[in-house]
Amino acid sequence: FNQTVSPDEIIIVVDGFVYKEIVEFLNKLELENDIVSILYLKENKGLANALNEGIKKAKGKYIIRMDADDICALNRIEKQIDFFKKNNDIDILGGQIEEFTIDENEIKSIRNVPLSHDDIVFFMKFRSPFSHPTIMFKKNIFNEINGYDTTIFPEDYDFFVRAFLKGAKFANLKDVLLKFRLGDDNSNMLKRRHGYSYAKNEFKIYRRFYKLGFYSLIDFFKNIIFKLPLRLLPFALFKFIYSFTRSN
Repeated sequence: FNQTVSPDEIIIVVDGFVYKEIVEFLNKLELENDIVSILYLKENKGLANALNEGIKKAKGKYIIRMDADDICALNRIEKQIDFFKKNNDIDILGGQIEEFTIDENEIKSIRNVPLSHDDIVFFMKFRSPFSHPTIMFKKNIFNEINGYDTTIFPEDYDFFVRAFLKGAKFANLKDVLLKFRLGDDNSNMLKRRHGYSYAKNEFKIYRRFYKLGFYSLIDFFKNIIFKLPLRLLPFALFKFIYSFTRSN
């Protein structure tokens, strides 16, 4: 509501059970604001499904997404819309993020992602080239690739690769568009990215990229050899390496 440019609609997707107080707050928000609509999903089926349901409901040409506990820069929408007006060939646009634990003014790290299409595609051979909560994209590209795949993880990485293979053009703004909340202890977040189960999911997505023709055989083996073993390191060492590579 405090954005320098207001959105045409705000869709809040409630993915499964939330406490009564939250439901009451959201219902009040919807009653008091014409642009707000709440979509309640009976069963929690994960982020990809929640995104698909929310985006299908959206009426606009462009989609801007974020997570419920992050904080947007006040001019985020304005900056992204201005960029799209000047660069109509771009289909997906992201930006930089600052990460914090509890106090949004105490930034712990910054995630920088490449800016130009060619640099983004090169970067995408090794890791996701966007900070997912910052993206704005044309809804038609979402429709062309049938949205997020609910059977794969990370769903955003897969979304970007399939969009590229459909001819989508990419860009990232150099500006920080969002503050990402790590929580008071980022160990829980890191634990979700560590271990055999995550490594198994990574192998699955790399195999998909090879079958789709995005990865060469060399790309496939590079990622298998250099990335999967990191997930299987002792957690303390994995946490140190992750924190070191994310800090700025």
